[in-house]
Amino acid sequence: MNKQYMAMAGLLLVLAACQKNDINVAPANIQPVSNLQYKITGDTALLTWNLPAGASGIVPTISDGSTTKTLAADATQYKFGVVETNKDYLFNIKLTDGKGNISLGEIVRFKREGAYPVQNLTAAQNDNGVLVSWTPPVGPVSKITVQLGSQTAELAAGATQHQFNNVPVGQYNISVVTTNAAGQASNTVYLPFKVGATAVAYLGIYADSTTLLSAGDDDEVAGGKWLFRNYDNARYISFDQIKNGTLDLSQFRVIWWNYDLQTTNSLPAVATDAAVLEKIKAFYNGGGNLLFNQFAARYFWPLGRMTDAYPMVIGGGAGFSNNDTWGIGVNVGKKHDQSSHPLFKGIAITTQPDGRKTFPVLGPGWREDHNTVIENIPGFLGLGPNDNESAYNRFVSDNAVEWLGQWDGIGDYWMAGIMELKPKGAIEGSAIWIGIGGIEWNQNSGTNLYQANIERLYKNAIDYLKTK
Repeated sequence: MNKQYMAMAGLLLVLAACQKNDINVAPANIQPVSNLQYKITGDTALLTWNLPAGASGIVPTISDGSTTKTLAADATQYKFGVVETNKDYLFNIKLTDGKGNISLGEIVRFKREGAYPVQNLTAAQNDNGVLVSWTPPVGPVSKITVQLGSQTAELAAGATQHQFNNVPVGQYNISVVTTNAAGQASNTVYLPFKVGATAVAYLGIYADSTTLLSAGDDDEVAGGKWLFRNYDNARYISFDQIKNGTLDLSQFRVIWWNYDLQTTNSLPAVATDAAVLEKIKAFYNGGGNLLFNQFAARYFWPLGRMTDAYPMVIGGGAGFSNNDTWGIGVNVGKKHDQSSHPLFKGIAITTQPDGRKTFPVLGPGWREDHNTVIENIPGFLGLGPNDNESAYNRFVSDNAVEWLGQWDGIGDYWMAGIMELKPKGAIEGSAIWIGIGGIEWNQNSGTNLYQANIERLYKNAIDYLKTK
């Protein structure tokens, strides 16, 4: 060995010795939990433990490796579910005393053995009832049991759907359980589903559908034609009909307002008329669902669903032409992957090298760029920089939304352009906001290469809202 390597080796030994002798690890001031156990009953796991003798006011925290929850002081159990079959679970429990002291962690691991569950559970209401569908489990099963309300069906292993008839109006949790050859059940797969009105309304400022088709904006006409072609129970309705009381909104499950003009981006006066607002609020508050795109998204403020004065980008005018392809990003902030949300079902999504997940919506040619999006969210909340996770958490919490999409080139929390607005406060209805300007129904310069993605996006939105 040459002298240089010998000197280096000697130095490393000295450093190692210093580290071993000079670094002292202080013992934890709180003893850890003891007798940590788990018990699985059905879909629920119960973790129990003992606190140190004489402990009082001690706060347990429990971590599964990705999230940490703080429990009530002196808690000695934690219940959670649904516990999935054939999945490894690990929980680490520590104790804190509010003075900065923390115990060593105690770990429990387990796996629930059982049949593999069905995948991609969906349902659709039809004239005769509810059709429940799914894709097969990843492993073999011997039977599939489906339940909706008081009705239960036991099906063969290869079944992928079941029709329930005579289902009363109401809110349900559809459930599916599989069983394997050993008699072991899977975890239950649930799908919240509301049985009610089935019709879809296409809302507009035009007196009737004939006027819409002859005088409407090309994007409004294209959207309407697509809807009436694909949904037999779709109907055009006008704000004037709502104002005059000649229309019963309770017959509709979803109201879609595709408001996309070149001449103005302002809300029409009739939309904010007191009588109109009262009736649409009653529909929405009572559990009716809304699909608003482009300039219609601004209507969430008069309806009282959005309240904060966020900075916004609201486009307008005739637009311009270029050779770009415009797309949507669905991995918000490169940390919140929404690609599995029902809104994006059946759309081919590409994972970019930096972690963004995107799909195209508008090919080369003319684009109107009629945005209605919220921007500078971290700045407005005083939670910069733009990739601050606290800004994401605050925005979705304050507004009770699922932040689903943004322009495809954005990798932080600067803007929100596609959202699911969940029930909030007195509002029992759900809503979808699609405000990104690249999502337009008719590309003026010719056929959009990605028109199928737009049509799929809106079909998913309507079908999803019809389950609420």
